[in-house]
Amino acid sequence: MFQRHSQLLGDCLKRLFSAKVLVAGVGGLGCTVSSLLVRLGVGHVYLLDSGVVDEPDLNRQILYDRSDLGQRKVEVAQKKLCQINPHCEIVPMHMRIDPDFCLPSVDVVIDCLDNFESKFTLDILCEKKQIPLVHAGVEGFSGQLMNVLPGSVRLRQIFSAAPKEGAIRQVYPPLVTLIASLQVNEAVKLICGDVTGLVNELMLIDLASMRFERIKIRGGAN
Repeated sequence: MFQRHSQLLGDCLKRLFSAKVLVAGVGGLGCTVSSLLVRLGVGHVYLLDSGVVDEPDLNRQILYDRSDLGQRKVEVAQKKLCQINPHCEIVPMHMRIDPDFCLPSVDVVIDCLDNFESKFTLDILCEKKQIPLVHAGVEGFSGQLMNVLPGSVRLRQIFSAAPKEGAIRQVYPPLVTLIASLQVNEAVKLICGDVTGLVNELMLIDLASMRFERIKIRGGAN
């Protein structure tokens, strides 16, 4: 199933076959991220989410449909991802992320969480285990993404003034798909040894105005 991108990736495809990736959050971003990972050939994917499928999810969470309502997201996602690529090991983890969470030994963690409290916890866990983190967030027509590598500026340093979660946020479905695709692109580069991506650099995207901006972030982990 990889004939249409094997020549593009070359030897990198072999790295993907043996790679281990954790997708934190299997909502809007996480559905598209995990779907692309298994289609690309990533060999091991961990799915972390404590939620169940709800009707408002269906506008952007591409792995689910009405027959899945009320079911655990990670279990539904596992089943559908295995149908896409039965050679990929999918590990569902139906749980919330907290400071005591035991982060598996993976090559990359992809942040698809929907609140900064959980994102900061994930950031701390990745820092402790020296695992690269591909961050993203979406709201309305706007989104952001960046890579957080060991020794680089941390997520919680950049977004320390982020507001606490309040009302349910609106989100534009095409934005979710775009940001998730860019996250996977960054993760693939990291797995293949390319660290020239969004390191100490934040990409901001606004689909309403079609503005794409890259902002340099100064400083390091300290």
